Amino acid sequence: MTKLNFNRRNLLTAGAATGLAGAFGLPMLSKEALAAGAGMEYVFLSVVTQVPFWVDHRAALDDAAAALGVTTRFTGPLDFDTAGQARQLDELIARRPAGIMIFPGDAAAMAPGIDRAVEAGIPVACLTGDVPNSRRSTFFGINGFNAGRMGGEMLAQAIGGKGKVILGTFPAPSVLERVEGYKAIFAEKYPEIEVVDVVNDRADPSYAPTAYLQAIQANPDIVGIGGTDGDSGKGAAIAVNEAGRKDIKIVAMDRNDDMLPYVEDGTIYGTVAQKSYIEAFLAVHMLHWQNTDGIKVVSDWKAAGINPLPENVDTGVMPITADNVGQFKHV
Repeated sequence: MTKLNFNRRNLLTAGAATGLAGAFGLPMLSKEALAAGAGMEYVFLSVVTQVPFWVDHRAALDDAAAALGVTTRFTGPLDFDTAGQARQLDELIARRPAGIMIFPGDAAAMAPGIDRAVEAGIPVACLTGDVPNSRRSTFFGINGFNAGRMGGEMLAQAIGGKGKVILGTFPAPSVLERVEGYKAIFAEKYPEIEVVDVVNDRADPSYAPTAYLQAIQANPDIVGIGGTDGDSGKGAAIAVNEAGRKDIKIVAMDRNDDMLPYVEDGTIYGTVAQKSYIEAFLAVHMLHWQNTDGIKVVSDWKAAGINPLPENVDTGVMPITADNVGQFKHV
């Protein structure tokens, strides 16, 4: 079977996109639907946009735009500014793009704006983090709790199933779910593992090393660190190096390019990566199918008063270790 490489930014033609859709068993847009989409804009509104985690989403937006003959844009506050993100959503609604994708910093803060967008005729998809109590059409992402369980299992194997550990996170709902997944797998299978601290690294690459170094100094008997956001792994790796504690086993989250070298050299035992590319790639396609009637759940989904898209798409996670890390580097 042909292996599709989604890590390389190969721009697709409309014809290639039709073939790709067929390969996945997805609806193929007609020439009329493609023409109807000409000039449509799809915007991804995120938060903490300064971090390298978003590189796969950005690549997917470019590829989907080329495939469908639309335009895409990535925007949002550089920092964890949830009020600023809510304001930017209102600004986007006023500009009336064809569709909006959102990673919500604060689900409660974003829900009213999402509903206003839908009322204005703009379909919304949530990526990586969900706002289930809103009128968004669909969610693409992982089950944060299960991702945390995978990370917890990996860390347990690294430390031999016992010892004191710290966990790293920042206060976004989807990320905090991963912390709970870590705790759950420890409670169920590894009662000799004790979580002695949960560190808020702010998902800030400039602050995270300090946060972990302080936690190591405050808890000198720890044997492991489990990170649950894209900047926790590198931050923890820098901290253990500065502390002279390379004996501490680290499990990270995601596949940031500046973190993968630490997996290669063994400073980080492994990482749990989201399938970020496919989230954004499919989100643009599904919103576009909704806009161009490219899917026929019923003859007229608007008249039927239904959502034609799947409410939730679990895109899953991938374990990365020194054995396969070379496959995850961007070229």
